[in-house]
Amino acid sequence: MAENEILNHAWTYDELWQGCILMSIAHAMFIADAPELAYENSWDGRNYSLNNSQGSRGTITFNSDFYVAGFRNDAVGTDGISANEYLAQAPKEIIELAEKEAFQYMLDEVKGEVRPSITTTLWGDRNRAFSSHPYDTMLERGGDLLAIPTLDIEAAFLACEENYEFTVDQLSLLKRLFYIKIKQPDDTIFLTQIDRDIIGANDAEGIFESKASFAEIGIEWE
Repeated sequence: MAENEILNHAWTYDELWQGCILMSIAHAMFIADAPELAYENSWDGRNYSLNNSQGSRGTITFNSDFYVAGFRNDAVGTDGISANEYLAQAPKEIIELAEKEAFQYMLDEVKGEVRPSITTTLWGDRNRAFSSHPYDTMLERGGDLLAIPTLDIEAAFLACEENYEFTVDQLSLLKRLFYIKIKQPDDTIFLTQIDRDIIGANDAEGIFESKASFAEIGIEWE
């Protein structure tokens, strides 16, 4: 398929990674009170997976200098082409990373064979980003799962506040944890008792899911 450059810089590596971290922190806070939605957002090493519970899901794999993602919107259909055909114009290292990592999270049974099943792809580095489809089509085919992570940071904070109905204190905690994390990405961050009180986990299941989600991005409960 064709290579379509995404001109919005928010889809390049650093900006997208930061947006995904922001979304992950917000989600980890939110599921303390809604543990049944824990599956919608998760990290497995360098693989970040999203599921909107409405038929769209996807996974992004961040390498040291570039990323690749596969998304599927069940309402669209897969066009009957293989996942690799969506990356026909991508560099070899992008294809190899997709095969080894991102596409392994998009497996489904297709005509009796288990294989990656997607409806659009993304890839990029620190300067440019591309998709197998034109921008608007890419969003329709599953890329809209990244609607919040690709917002300007301040707009993303406001979107999280609205979507998750955060209090003023919760929004302040989200901002503080986010800025610490992006400045010290490899360090473990510890939540204080005050932080946990702000998050407001009220039952064992919510605490368990929130702790697990935070731990995936190196944030631990003391």
